[in-house]
Amino acid sequence: MAGIVFARRIFSRFGLFAALMCAVPFFTGWADTMEEIGDQAAGIRAVKARFVQEKHLEMLDNPLISKGELYFRAPDSLRWEYTDPVKSILLMNRDRIRQYAMGEDGMAARQGRDLEAMRVFLEQVGQWLRGGFDKNTAFAAELKKGQRVVLTPVDKNISGVIEKIELQLTDTPGVIESAFIYEDETSYTRIVFHDTRINPKIADSVFEQAP
Repeated sequence: MAGIVFARRIFSRFGLFAALMCAVPFFTGWADTMEEIGDQAAGIRAVKARFVQEKHLEMLDNPLISKGELYFRAPDSLRWEYTDPVKSILLMNRDRIRQYAMGEDGMAARQGRDLEAMRVFLEQVGQWLRGGFDKNTAFAAELKKGQRVVLTPVDKNISGVIEKIELQLTDTPGVIESAFIYEDETSYTRIVFHDTRINPKIADSVFEQAP
Protein backbone atom coordinates (compact mmCIF):
# COMPACT_ATOMS: atom_id res chain seq x y z
CA MET A 1 0.00 0.00 0.00
CA ALA A 2 2.84 2.38 0.80
CA GLY A 3 4.23 1.91 -2.69
CA ILE A 4 0.87 2.67 -4.29
CA VAL A 5 0.41 5.83 -2.21
CA PHE A 6 3.93 6.95 -3.08
CA ALA A 7 3.33 6.32 -6.78
CA ARG A 8 0.04 8.20 -6.69
CA ARG A 9 1.77 11.22 -5.17
CA ILE A 10 4.38 11.19 -7.90
CA PHE A 11 1.96 10.86 -10.81
CA SER A 12 -0.44 13.53 -9.54
CA ARG A 13 2.35 15.99 -8.79
CA PHE A 14 3.74 15.81 -12.30
CA GLY A 15 0.44 15.89 -14.14
CA LEU A 16 -0.30 12.15 -13.76
CA PHE A 17 2.36 10.60 -15.88
CA ALA A 18 2.84 13.71 -17.92
CA ALA A 19 6.57 13.32 -17.69
CA LEU A 20 6.28 9.90 -19.14
CA MET A 21 4.28 11.20 -22.03
CA CYS A 22 7.01 13.49 -23.09
CA ALA A 23 8.55 10.37 -24.47
CA VAL A 24 5.68 9.76 -26.81
CA PRO A 25 6.23 12.32 -29.58
CA PHE A 26 9.51 10.65 -30.45
CA PHE A 27 8.10 7.53 -32.08
CA THR A 28 7.03 6.97 -35.62
CA GLY A 29 3.48 6.40 -36.76
CA TRP A 30 4.64 4.42 -39.80
CA ALA A 31 6.02 1.37 -37.98
CA ASP A 32 4.13 -1.92 -38.10
CA THR A 33 5.91 -3.67 -35.23
CA MET A 34 7.53 -2.74 -31.93
CA GLU A 35 10.89 -3.68 -33.41
CA GLU A 36 10.40 -1.23 -36.29
CA ILE A 37 9.41 1.50 -33.84
CA GLY A 38 12.67 0.96 -31.99
CA ASP A 39 14.69 0.96 -35.21
CA GLN A 40 13.14 4.18 -36.49
CA ALA A 41 13.34 5.89 -33.09
CA ALA A 42 17.09 5.36 -33.22
CA GLY A 43 17.29 8.32 -35.60
CA ILE A 44 15.67 10.70 -33.10
CA ARG A 45 18.38 12.79 -31.48
CA ALA A 46 16.25 15.63 -30.10
CA VAL A 47 12.62 16.78 -29.85
CA LYS A 48 10.92 20.05 -29.04
CA ALA A 49 7.13 20.35 -28.72
CA ARG A 50 4.27 22.17 -27.05
CA PHE A 51 1.41 20.47 -25.30
CA VAL A 52 -2.01 21.02 -23.77
CA GLN A 53 -2.89 18.80 -20.84
CA GLU A 54 -6.46 18.16 -19.67
CA LYS A 55 -7.07 16.56 -16.28
CA HIS A 56 -10.57 15.05 -16.09
CA LEU A 57 -12.03 14.18 -12.68
CA GLU A 58 -15.53 13.00 -11.82
CA MET A 59 -15.86 15.70 -9.14
CA LEU A 60 -15.19 18.51 -11.64
CA ASP A 61 -17.62 19.84 -14.24
CA ASN A 62 -14.74 21.05 -16.40
CA PRO A 63 -11.23 19.65 -16.84
CA LEU A 64 -8.14 21.24 -15.33
CA ILE A 65 -6.15 22.59 -18.26
CA SER A 66 -2.41 23.20 -18.29
CA LYS A 67 -0.09 24.22 -21.11
CA GLY A 68 3.61 23.79 -21.54
CA GLU A 69 6.65 22.77 -23.52
CA LEU A 70 8.96 19.79 -23.58
CA TYR A 71 12.53 19.35 -24.72
CA PHE A 72 14.36 16.08 -25.15
CA ARG A 73 17.88 15.25 -26.21
CA ALA A 74 19.20 11.72 -26.44
CA PRO A 75 20.13 9.77 -24.54
CA ASP A 76 18.89 11.10 -21.21
CA SER A 77 18.22 14.85 -21.10
CA LEU A 78 14.64 16.03 -20.60
CA ARG A 79 12.86 19.26 -19.70
CA TRP A 80 9.12 19.16 -19.01
CA GLU A 81 7.86 22.67 -18.34
CA TYR A 82 4.39 23.90 -17.43
CA THR A 83 3.95 27.50 -18.51
CA ASP A 84 0.26 28.06 -17.70
CA PRO A 85 -1.55 28.49 -15.37
CA VAL A 86 1.26 27.81 -12.84
CA LYS A 87 4.87 27.67 -13.95
CA SER A 88 6.86 24.60 -12.91
CA ILE A 89 9.82 22.76 -14.39
CA LEU A 90 11.15 19.23 -14.19
CA LEU A 91 14.73 18.77 -15.39
CA MET A 92 16.54 15.52 -16.04
CA ASN A 93 20.13 15.75 -17.23
CA ARG A 94 22.08 12.51 -17.23
CA ASP A 95 21.80 11.18 -13.67
CA ARG A 96 20.62 14.43 -12.08
CA ILE A 97 16.96 15.32 -11.54
CA ARG A 98 15.67 18.68 -10.32
CA GLN A 99 12.27 20.28 -9.87
CA TYR A 100 11.41 23.98 -9.74
CA ALA A 101 8.07 25.60 -8.93
CA MET A 102 6.78 29.15 -8.82
CA GLY A 103 6.39 30.56 -5.32
CA GLU A 104 6.00 33.94 -3.64
CA ASP A 105 9.65 34.73 -4.30
CA GLY A 106 9.75 33.40 -7.84
CA MET A 107 11.02 30.07 -9.12
CA ALA A 108 12.50 27.92 -6.36
CA ALA A 109 13.97 24.44 -6.24
CA ARG A 110 12.00 21.71 -4.52
CA GLN A 111 13.54 18.91 -2.54
CA GLY A 112 12.21 15.68 -1.09
CA ARG A 113 12.16 11.97 -1.57
CA ASP A 114 9.85 12.36 -4.56
CA LEU A 115 12.89 13.37 -6.60
CA GLU A 116 14.59 10.06 -5.93
CA ALA A 117 11.43 8.21 -6.90
CA MET A 118 11.28 10.27 -10.07
CA ARG A 119 14.81 9.16 -10.88
CA VAL A 120 13.66 5.54 -11.14
CA PHE A 121 10.53 6.62 -12.97
CA LEU A 122 12.38 8.70 -15.56
CA GLU A 123 14.91 5.96 -16.17
CA GLN A 124 11.96 3.91 -17.36
CA VAL A 125 10.81 6.84 -19.46
CA GLY A 126 14.24 6.85 -21.07
CA GLN A 127 13.57 3.39 -22.44
CA TRP A 128 10.44 4.63 -24.17
CA LEU A 129 12.33 7.64 -25.50
CA ARG A 130 14.61 5.21 -27.28
CA GLY A 131 11.73 3.16 -28.65
CA GLY A 132 11.92 0.40 -26.05
CA PHE A 133 8.21 -0.02 -25.37
CA ASP A 134 8.49 -3.79 -25.11
CA LYS A 135 11.72 -3.66 -23.11
CA ASN A 136 10.20 -2.08 -20.02
CA THR A 137 9.19 -4.60 -17.37
CA ALA A 138 6.72 -2.19 -15.72
CA PHE A 139 4.37 -2.13 -18.74
CA ALA A 140 3.10 -4.54 -21.35
CA ALA A 141 3.02 -2.82 -24.75
CA GLU A 142 0.71 -3.65 -27.64
CA LEU A 143 0.56 -2.04 -31.08
CA LYS A 144 -3.09 -1.76 -32.17
CA LYS A 145 -4.75 -0.99 -35.48
CA GLY A 146 -5.22 2.66 -36.33
CA GLN A 147 -1.68 3.58 -35.27
CA ARG A 148 -2.37 3.21 -31.56
CA VAL A 149 -0.07 1.94 -28.82
CA VAL A 150 -1.57 0.62 -25.57
CA LEU A 151 0.57 0.33 -22.45
CA THR A 152 -0.83 -1.77 -19.60
CA PRO A 153 0.98 -1.73 -16.24
CA VAL A 154 2.17 -5.05 -14.86
CA ASP A 155 3.90 -3.53 -11.83
CA LYS A 156 1.45 -3.58 -8.90
CA ASN A 157 2.52 -0.17 -7.61
CA ILE A 158 1.72 1.39 -10.98
CA SER A 159 -1.45 -0.62 -11.68
CA GLY A 160 -2.87 0.72 -8.42
CA VAL A 161 -2.65 4.21 -9.90
CA ILE A 162 -3.04 3.77 -13.67
CA GLU A 163 -5.23 1.34 -15.61
CA LYS A 164 -3.67 1.94 -19.02
CA ILE A 165 -2.07 4.46 -21.35
CA GLU A 166 -3.15 4.92 -24.97
CA LEU A 167 -0.94 6.74 -27.46
CA GLN A 168 -2.37 7.90 -30.79
CA LEU A 169 0.35 8.05 -33.44
CA THR A 170 0.22 10.21 -36.58
CA ASP A 171 1.22 9.62 -40.20
CA THR A 172 4.36 11.68 -39.67
CA PRO A 173 7.38 9.73 -38.44
CA GLY A 174 8.45 10.92 -35.02
CA VAL A 175 5.20 12.71 -34.09
CA ILE A 176 2.26 11.62 -31.95
CA GLU A 177 -1.14 13.25 -31.84
CA SER A 178 -2.26 12.61 -28.28
CA ALA A 179 -1.92 10.49 -25.17
CA PHE A 180 -4.61 9.30 -22.78
CA ILE A 181 -3.67 8.18 -19.27
CA TYR A 182 -6.53 6.38 -17.53
CA GLU A 183 -6.50 6.27 -13.72
CA ASP A 184 -9.88 4.58 -13.39
CA GLU A 185 -13.30 4.58 -15.03
CA THR A 186 -13.96 8.24 -14.24
CA SER A 187 -10.55 9.92 -14.12
CA TYR A 188 -8.08 10.40 -16.94
CA THR A 189 -5.51 12.80 -18.36
CA ARG A 190 -5.39 13.79 -22.02
CA ILE A 191 -2.26 15.37 -23.50
CA VAL A 192 -2.29 16.81 -27.02
CA PHE A 193 1.05 17.66 -28.64
CA HIS A 194 1.53 20.34 -31.29
CA ASP A 195 4.29 22.28 -33.02
CA THR A 196 6.54 19.24 -32.70
CA ARG A 197 10.04 19.61 -34.13
CA ILE A 198 12.27 16.62 -34.69
CA ASN A 199 16.04 16.89 -34.17
CA PRO A 200 16.22 20.64 -33.50
CA LYS A 201 19.34 22.14 -31.99
CA ILE A 202 18.82 22.52 -28.23
CA ALA A 203 21.29 24.40 -26.04
CA ASP A 204 22.85 22.65 -23.05
CA SER A 205 21.44 25.36 -20.78
CA VAL A 206 17.88 24.16 -21.45
CA PHE A 207 18.60 21.04 -19.41
CA GLU A 208 20.89 22.65 -16.86
CA GLN A 209 19.06 25.67 -15.52
CA ALA A 210 15.60 27.05 -14.90
CA PRO A 211 14.73 30.76 -15.13
